[in-house]
Amino acid sequence: MTDFLSLEEIEEARSRLPPEVRHTPVVPLARGPGEVGGERLYLKLENLQVTGSYKARAAFHFLGSLTPEERARGVVLASSGNFGQAFAYAGKRLDVPVAVVTPQRTSRFKVEAIRGYGADLVFCEDSFLARRPKVDEVARDRGMVPLDTMEDRRVAVGHASIGLEILEDLPDVEAVIVPVGSGGLVAGVASAIKLRAPHVRVVGAQPAAGAAMYRSLEAGEPLTIGDYKTMADALWVMRIYAFPFAHVRERVDEVVLVSEDEIAEAFRVLLHRGKVLGEPAGAVPVAAYLSGKVNGRSKTVAVVSGGNVNPELAARLAAA
Repeated sequence: MTDFLSLEEIEEARSRLPPEVRHTPVVPLARGPGEVGGERLYLKLENLQVTGSYKARAAFHFLGSLTPEERARGVVLASSGNFGQAFAYAGKRLDVPVAVVTPQRTSRFKVEAIRGYGADLVFCEDSFLARRPKVDEVARDRGMVPLDTMEDRRVAVGHASIGLEILEDLPDVEAVIVPVGSGGLVAGVASAIKLRAPHVRVVGAQPAAGAAMYRSLEAGEPLTIGDYKTMADALWVMRIYAFPFAHVRERVDEVVLVSEDEIAEAFRVLLHRGKVLGEPAGAVPVAAYLSGKVNGRSKTVAVVSGGNVNPELAARLAAA
């Protein structure tokens, strides 16, 4: 039986976040001149978070929870980019060694960023399912603490502070759209929102190319799906795990799917109308709103989860 996140532990975790973790702004987005001053869509700009994504919240919370002995051993985790950057930075600030396992196909832009923040990179084969065995191997060989970012509740608790900030900055919010990969982010944000303001609707948005969480909800159990490609590479997930699945089923009102074309269009709207550089994964919630998959009459916040977009991809999308 799942031990669900509580409001008490979410608030306690938030109180221990260091100054490095930013309280990011919530700003309105008008789709055109006629909407200026009457916007219904707002953006939670986690692309402005330190290291360029929301994951710094979980990184500092998790590393801060370690014992002195665990800190000395260091932590190894798997990441396709953003978690690696966040843990590399937090590890450097907290003096905790960090190793990041990443597939060969990970964007060179994100690989160099992880290295730049000071983590040790270990490459694995280009399969989502190859990541966890390599993490275990590195942990055994180096004596490091292995982190399963998909299942460790401290990760979701760290993410949850986003939900508290949204409620504080926009008290009359009616709906919140959150990008979905493994489900840890939406599990944390939905828990914070539903435990403090249960009337607020929480919607998960996922690329239709993979849709592991969507399919798992349809099946009524966590699934493993086949490999796939999406421009929203930060949401690349083939397996859903029990902890986030239980939270999504219990605390998320709906999960919707968006196409690659809809993600690309949302990227351009963010850039040209909002002056916001969001990576494709961060544009997914905006895509759900703009494509009409979420009620446009409600005052809605879309979580722009990150802005670490490959410059070449950004140029192609902006010019399309």
